[in-house]
Amino acid sequence: MPKNIYKLKDGSIVPGVTTVCNLLGKGEGLMNWSHKIAYESTVELIKDLSSLYSEITIPNYDEIQRWQDVRDSAGAKGTDVHGIIADFVSGEEVVLPDDKIAQNCFTKFRKWWGKETRENRIVVTTTEESFVSEKLGFGGQPDLILDYGGHLRLCDIKTGGKSLYDKKGKWIHDDWLLQLAGYDILLRENGYKVDEYQIIWLPKDDRFDCPIRTDLRREKKIFKHLLEIYKLRREGKWQLNLVC
Repeated sequence: MPKNIYKLKDGSIVPGVTTVCNLLGKGEGLMNWSHKIAYESTVELIKDLSSLYSEITIPNYDEIQRWQDVRDSAGAKGTDVHGIIADFVSGEEVVLPDDKIAQNCFTKFRKWWGKETRENRIVVTTTEESFVSEKLGFGGQPDLILDYGGHLRLCDIKTGGKSLYDKKGKWIHDDWLLQLAGYDILLRENGYKVDEYQIIWLPKDDRFDCPIRTDLRREKKIFKHLLEIYKLRREGKWQLNLVC
């Protein structure tokens, strides 16, 4: 997936919101290791089932699809969905891909959009527009900003994730809220006053959800800390303060 490049007025390149939020991830090294352990464990299990072992051809590890392939394929579909939706809400011609998952995601969005526009007077303020923060040194590209009669709503479209909530109803994807917080910081510096924040969740199956938040103060604090950590790591200026 192509990555956006964000530059300040002086030409210096700064990180994007997604890059900053990814600091909370475990990293590809751990994912690769987990993938290989799972493969090796499966092979050992099959060998233990001696009656089946002779009937099964076990592929070489390098020949099987890696987790990165699955991730990149899902990411490409997500990019397609974002592009289709951006064209749709902008009044451009929509060209649907052959991929059934992308088509299903768009169908769910179009159904939601139809209901929203029937019940509200909505103006698309901007979609997929890039912004930078000269003050804090980062950039980002919010999916969609909608104006509900002077009431601004920042929307972020998500096509991944198995669930939004756990069994107790607790929100799962904190990093998605951190992304919204980063975008909000960008938008306020660039003259937009956002009133509420919405995740439009379009998973590959038939589920759909569009939760709204009105307060991201906690998430903004976390995002700013992550941004500072990112900068310190890039500068190589880690300091350890020991309190005795």
